[in-house]
Amino acid sequence: MPDWVVHIAVAWTLCRVLRFRYSQFNPANTALVMVGSVFPDAVKISILLDLLGFDWWDYIHVVHLPLGAFLMAGIAALLFEEKKTALAFLSAGILTHFALDLLLIQLDNGIYLFYPFSWMGFSLNIVPNDDYHITIVALLVALFVYLLSRWIKKNYPGLIND
Repeated sequence: MPDWVVHIAVAWTLCRVLRFRYSQFNPANTALVMVGSVFPDAVKISILLDLLGFDWWDYIHVVHLPLGAFLMAGIAALLFEEKKTALAFLSAGILTHFALDLLLIQLDNGIYLFYPFSWMGFSLNIVPNDDYHITIVALLVALFVYLLSRWIKKNYPGLIND
């Protein structure tokens, strides 16, 4: 935990709950938040490259730092017509990613939130990396929110902003 499933489930759940109140969290923007939630884990590409014989860890590691993730979001936002909106929703996903990663028990210093200004690592050391109960809980919460939103939409059609 948190693996990609947890990052995506939490991002979707957050957006779906916020959609009760804010119409900006439509399916398209929710997809941006979900994509943004896995941006920092693009660093996992280095595992594939390592299998192919390329040692790129030192070059791609910056992607899992807030600075690198937000730079990736800025570059990706250039591909959209509404750049500011895309950047905002991609950034929201990145924030959910780092919020979840802060919960992990870190073997090293934790997450360097203020890199390059500080090498101080942060971690709450609550959840072990190999605890897949969190994945089950995240999926059950997402299922509950999905079923609740369907029930509300059916019984109270004006309540959810669609």
